[in-house]
Amino acid sequence: MNRYRIAIIGAGSVGLAIARRLSATEKAIILLERHATFGQDASTRNSEVIHGGMYYPTDSLKARLCVAGNRSLYELCDRYDVPHRKTGKLIIANSSAERNEIEDIYRQGEINGVPNLRLIDVLEIRRLEPQVRARWALLSPESGIMDAVALMRFFEQEAIANGVSVRYNREVIGLEKRAGLFRITIRRSDGEIEEILAEAVINAAGLFADNVAAMAGIDIVKNGYKIHWVKGEYFDVDRRHSGKMSHLIYPTPTPVSLGIHVRLRLDGSFALGPNAIYVDAINYDVDPKHLDDFYHGAKRYLPFLSKTDLTPGITGIRAKLQTQGEPVRDFVIRHEADKGLPGLINLIGIDSPALTACPAIAEEVAGIYLNL
Repeated sequence: MNRYRIAIIGAGSVGLAIARRLSATEKAIILLERHATFGQDASTRNSEVIHGGMYYPTDSLKARLCVAGNRSLYELCDRYDVPHRKTGKLIIANSSAERNEIEDIYRQGEINGVPNLRLIDVLEIRRLEPQVRARWALLSPESGIMDAVALMRFFEQEAIANGVSVRYNREVIGLEKRAGLFRITIRRSDGEIEEILAEAVINAAGLFADNVAAMAGIDIVKNGYKIHWVKGEYFDVDRRHSGKMSHLIYPTPTPVSLGIHVRLRLDGSFALGPNAIYVDAINYDVDPKHLDDFYHGAKRYLPFLSKTDLTPGITGIRAKLQTQGEPVRDFVIRHEADKGLPGLINLIGIDSPALTACPAIAEEVAGIYLNL
């Protein structure tokens, strides 16, 4: 039976970033992924935004790791030629209530250490984005967009070059601590079962991270680790409108999402989304019946849109720790020694801004691992 120092479960942006970071100093690492390649769930089914960090509660992991990840990600993308663009973001307001909300977001961003935030009026909005209808906006110059697949490919190549054994089509179906080691049971895509041993396990399994924690014997309900799936759909906007905007355009956020916003792509085209629907099963179909909601929501601030401009696009699933109507929950990133599982590091509820934060999350996990 093969033995490793570290087993990382999940090859999304976070798992890959962790593999790259730890392999810079550690050897005998294996990365296990149930899909045939990396990033097939949340990491490639999102807006590919580099977030600024102004939304998140004071002293939360999301706030700290997003702000740190924003800086690290731009440095990494510049250094290693990962396609990206610092577009800036406008969070817009068209009512007094919305204005109050963006002012609150501005103050929270200041607390979180987000640089260069500015509240702007209609004249500056028209100068920056003449196609957008808004009375006020919060400008986040440090927000941007990137190629998530290119980023993950870079992480994967670096990890492999550092000696990480990357194994796709390997689904973890069992995890137990025995005689000081973790015994990991794996089902391959051909149905064969194999087992490996690891001194430490890092659970970065995304949508299924709670299942992995449960395999290790953790009561996920008692510990608040139960993941609730939230589906987010996108509708593509006709390419005849490509290039009409240079900034990300966001409405004021909802309790479960940042709102149906303009998702810019690096080629100048854009989409609208995502919405937020709690679901019990993973299904990546877009419901065409939702087109009217997207159209009427975006028409408020994009007056040039016609309903015929919209066609179904991609769908993503977010791993939320809060159920519908509950307060927003923070990331869980912790060593589970107090649960009788020394060597197990769980990452649970790693939703947005995880793509932005992934380099900083990797540093956080490395700090935990190196102090085990």
